Amino acid sequence: VLVIRRPPGYTMTEGTLRALRSVSFGQNGLDFLRKWSTDFANPEDFYAVLTQPIPALSTIRFQLGVASPVLAEKVMNWYFKTWRVQPLLDEDGALIDASMPEYPWLGRDITATGTSDGAFLGFLLVGQVPFSVVPSLQTPGAEIKLTINLGVADGVEAQESVRMEVLAPDGFVFADSCRYGGSPIFSKCTGFQNQATLVTARPRLRGSDITVDLRVRNPGLTPTPNYFYLSLFQDESTQYVRWSQYLSYEIMGMGVVYKGNNQLAEEASGYFTFTPVRPSPSSVVYIVVTPPPGAGFRVLCTGISPLGFIFMPNCESGAVNEPLSLKFNNASLEAGKAYTVGVRVLNPGGRPSADSNYWGISLQDHTRATFDANLRIPGLELKTIPITCNGTGWTNSDPRVLTIVLIQIRVLHEIPSGTLQRFVVRAPEGIMFNEDPAKVSVLPKPLPLRLAIPTQVAGDLLSLFLDEQAALEVGTYNIRFEVSNPTVYPHDNTWSIFAMKDITVEFVHVMTGYYEGQVSPFDINIAVQSQTSGAA
Repeated sequence: VLVIRRPPGYTMTEGTLRALRSVSFGQNGLDFLRKWSTDFANPEDFYAVLTQPIPALSTIRFQLGVASPVLAEKVMNWYFKTWRVQPLLDEDGALIDASMPEYPWLGRDITATGTSDGAFLGFLLVGQVPFSVVPSLQTPGAEIKLTINLGVADGVEAQESVRMEVLAPDGFVFADSCRYGGSPIFSKCTGFQNQATLVTARPRLRGSDITVDLRVRNPGLTPTPNYFYLSLFQDESTQYVRWSQYLSYEIMGMGVVYKGNNQLAEEASGYFTFTPVRPSPSSVVYIVVTPPPGAGFRVLCTGISPLGFIFMPNCESGAVNEPLSLKFNNASLEAGKAYTVGVRVLNPGGRPSADSNYWGISLQDHTRATFDANLRIPGLELKTIPITCNGTGWTNSDPRVLTIVLIQIRVLHEIPSGTLQRFVVRAPEGIMFNEDPAKVSVLPKPLPLRLAIPTQVAGDLLSLFLDEQAALEVGTYNIRFEVSNPTVYPHDNTWSIFAMKDITVEFVHVMTGYYEGQVSPFDINIAVQSQTSGAA
């Protein structure tokens, strides 16, 4: 018979015993007939008849429902003992009955065969410490004020001080000196990675509305699992006396899209279109662009495209894998409005890891405090195909007029037939293609286009379908087409050209578009004529 003795304050539940591993039970229940117990209302012991032998040194597992005490007790040990019900013998010692009778085994001798001697220390019961967490910002990577409100109505007493430890989800980083402002309750706060340790100024902590502000940096994205844990300790003890958890907040980054050139070791413009979640606190705005970590990208100050920001910013760049910072002195940002900015990007010679191919962009105010960000912007899958784009020209940049646009590409090595299916040109928002196929041409060296429907316009897309049986020869190709200019040029005033196979983008290059009054960098008519020898 296995007998389980509970610690003071617990209540064991009849009918909840369940064998799980290497053990089976017969009759079992609470010791209401007080074979071992003294408390009839809440027996201290629970018995269970073992129906099969258990070899020495075996591990058994079982489950029993219990109710824990309201308050923690000093004695927490559970006792486990085994007893053997002896067979019934006559006066001469002859066996009369060796069967197992019903509890409480009247008329039988029972002898102890084993005990745990209280070696199972039981469960430490600790009080809760209800608390809440409120961030000043939910922005990825932002240095914020984290407000923690807790209640310890009954108080915690110590000899010298009460220690409070706050464990944040992975990715949070507390400042070394993590108290945000003064506090009459806590004398100091020490931060290390995602843990903050606070020490009270007095040897007690009591109150139903205790508030403390901490300095912490948000992670780049919402962690999993996403819980804060708060523990209270007495003096230097390693065992907490209060403990609770609280579901953390969601990290909310602004929407950002990155586009640019997708060729290995190519230097070209890359563009970020972002929509802030909150407005800029001041007209001075810093935009910090962070390349994928350790991938070999370099972000350069040459070739900055302010686009809708109009005025060129001050720029500071670093070495490979280091961020670039742009300072706009008069660029008040509105929440919910999309903005685009272009920087020069030198792609690495090797493909970045898919797990880490994410860009970051942070918006900072005049004090360099981050007020919005997104540190998880998908990068491009880098490829290699022998095509370059030499730029864009146009005949007229005035609004609401028809103009001829030229995009010049060069094929460096012959591309075998079937490698590409089509070229696609994407115009900025508001610029409309002329749908007349006669207004599209490739001069002086033509692309090998298919005979049936060689070109097609669909909204802001112009597609040129290649003859998949023909190779794409070395040479310069000037793609000309007619468009109507918008009344107002968009903030994301960029042109893109894609080389595609089915839905796969093998090549993409993005360029800054023209604005009202801007002169083309070259005469497109002269460019077409002068390329004859270069295209040969």
